[in-house]
Amino acid sequence: MRSKNDDGFTLMEMMVVVAILSGVLAMVMTTTIAAQKNVNGNAARLDQVQQGKVAMESMSKTLRTAVRPSQLNATCTGCDAAAFLQGNARTVQFYANINNPANILGPSRVSYSVDAAGVLTETIQAPNAHSATDYNYQYCTQGTAGCAVSSRVLARGVSTTSTMFTYYDASNNTFATLPLASTDLPSVDSIDIVVVVSSSSQVSSTTFTQRVTLPNADAVQQTAVPTP
Repeated sequence: MRSKNDDGFTLMEMMVVVAILSGVLAMVMTTTIAAQKNVNGNAARLDQVQQGKVAMESMSKTLRTAVRPSQLNATCTGCDAAAFLQGNARTVQFYANINNPANILGPSRVSYSVDAAGVLTETIQAPNAHSATDYNYQYCTQGTAGCAVSSRVLARGVSTTSTMFTYYDASNNTFATLPLASTDLPSVDSIDIVVVVSSSSQVSSTTFTQRVTLPNADAVQQTAVPTP
């Protein structure tokens, strides 16, 4: 007779228990990994949406203030007659009437560009210091000592192959040749902005599209008529 203290499990029983526990553990791990991927995917998607939203809101808001310097009583030595200085598929530069209360500072030069790494950057340069009644706005050369230029990153993971900016004239005709020629720059009346952000391989890219009209870019400054 076997004593009570010698009771135990057979090898077959142990193998069955190990197999069951392995199956349970595998299911738990599969569920955990799937949940983690889902969480990471949602976080990546939310990040893409947030970056695209910030970029679209910033660019559309500032582009609407595009203005010819001459519309602000300026002679603007070295400035172009048009509101836009450059226009390409993923780069644009223009004069914007921002940060200019009472027209004391004058228009800023603003540019948006996407580099080879997919970083969308906003660059703003205010005119050189001048008296409040001096409308001859001038700008220092970027990169030189003492030339103040502010830059910030609007989005990362932006497409480097798709067209971000499409330009239209007042008749809604597309400027097919890019970069825009100097003769085309004064005729830009509206812009389509398409921002494609893909910051993670776990989720599909996020696309934002908006048409921006430019009420000031081609406006004609009116001379005030004296009241009789």
